Amino acid sequence: MKTYKSNEETDILAEAEYQDQALRGPQYGPGGSNSKEATKGAMSVLLAVSYAVPPLAPVGITVSVGMGVAGAVMANSDDPALKEAGRDLVEVVGSSVEHSGTVRDGVNNARAYNQLRK
Repeated sequence: MKTYKSNEETDILAEAEYQDQALRGPQYGPGGSNSKEATKGAMSVLLAVSYAVPPLAPVGITVSVGMGVAGAVMANSDDPALKEAGRDLVEVVGSSVEHSGTVRDGVNNARAYNQLRK
């Protein structure tokens, strides 16, 4: 097994990579902006589905209220990272409310279709 030994070439490459990431931000991977947006979208859809499914509705609504309150408190923080996280939470809750109408319509249409088939 090789061990890491620093030399001038690896130091130059590491510094170049660090500067590139500092200037452009993360481009890929779990911390990237794409994964953040995908996660927010998935969370909002899951909450919206929980509103439309009767056994899950109380839990989904409670989670949404908790996320909204936590997001509002965090968004008013002095820490920039907390502010961003708070805004993201509030955005997820808002998106889930927007999606809930679509999900509810889909559930109602499926129920109506099943009634027609009987």
